[in-house]
This record gives sequence, structure tokens and C-alpha cells, in this order.
Amino acid sequence: MAGTVNWYEKDVIAVIEDASDEMLTALAFQTEGYAKVDATVDTGFMRNAIYTIPAEGAVKDMGAKSGTYKSSTTGQMVERNRVATVPKMPPHTAGVHAAAEYTIYQEMRHHFLYKGLQKAIKNAGGIIKTVSRKRGLSD
Repeated sequence: MAGTVNWYEKDVIAVIEDASDEMLTALAFQTEGYAKVDATVDTGFMRNAIYTIPAEGAVKDMGAKSGTYKSSTTGQMVERNRVATVPKMPPHTAGVHAAAEYTIYQEMRHHFLYKGLQKAIKNAGGIIKTVSRKRGLSD
């Protein structure tokens, strides 16, 4: 069955007023940690391919690499692939990147990235802002 997935990466963002780059990066690391704890696990690849993009400075760890991993549910060896590029972030913006190609499907079912952001933002004095946009049938 063929289909398309549209990922509207700017639909949900966290807004922290007057936050330093260091604070934003710390919040992103906290979000990464919560997401990894709640992520579903088959081979561990998806969880280990989640990493933080700091607000300032270079990405130090891009997580698990593409390869063959043993499934904890079936015992079979399965091929796992990751996105090869690091997303470009605007200045003074930190992010959490889930680089496993299939993460979007698990996120749609279990919402571990969104829940991780909710947990991290709860104590940070910020808000989660939904960015609305018009979507046509071709989106």
C-alpha cells in the first residue's frame, strides 16, 4: 500500500521567553531524555538515534548508525536506517532530532517525543504553542 506522510515540523514548538541558548539546549537535552525513556523499543535503534541539536555549537553525538540490529521481539536481524543529515536550526533554537527513518510512525502511535516535550516544558516556565496553517488537499 503506497501513501505519503507529511511532517509539519513547525506545527508544535515550545516558546520560552528570554531564554539563553544554554537554557534552550538544557531543555532540549531534558526532552531527549524523557523521549528516550518513553520510546517503544524493538532493537533499541530508534531510541538511540534520538539526539539533541544545541542552540549554539556543534552536534556532538548523532546517535545510532544505520545497520543490522537484532529485534528484541522476534530475535530476527532487521535493517535499520537513519536520516543522514542534521536539520538546520534557526539561530537561538535548540531541537531534538529523531533520526530513525521510521520514528514518525511510532510517534503517531505513542507520542513519546511530544510527551517528552510536555514533561520538559512543564517546569521550564514556557508554553507549547500550536502553529496553525491552512492545509489544502494536496498538503
